[in-house]
Amino acid sequence: MVQQIFEITDQAAKQIKKASEISESSDWPLRISLSVDDNGKFNYLMGFDQSKEEDLQLKINGINILIDPNSMINLKNTKLDYVELDSNDKQFIFINPNDPDYKKPDESLDSNTTHELN
Repeated sequence: MVQQIFEITDQAAKQIKKASEISESSDWPLRISLSVDDNGKFNYLMGFDQSKEEDLQLKINGINILIDPNSMINLKNTKLDYVELDSNDKQFIFINPNDPDYKKPDESLDSNTTHELN
């Protein structure tokens, strides 16, 4: 399987399309950017925007996205997902192995596996 530069899950794509219709921005691409503050913390931003000449323009999972070159350095191999954090609380999350706060998921804890606790 080929690694993508940036990935958008099906759940995130569906929510992005819904948001673009609600905001009447369906003709505009989604801009994704990342800034790093003085403490090294990653801050993610996204919104519908017009393209600039220097933007990287991609179409991923049916979504036209824009990423400026400065953000792309830190967004490589990132996945955008839309998940339920608590009941009735769904949010976009960025799963970014470049983020200093990133913790690789424990793949042995599959949701289909039962673990006995003593």
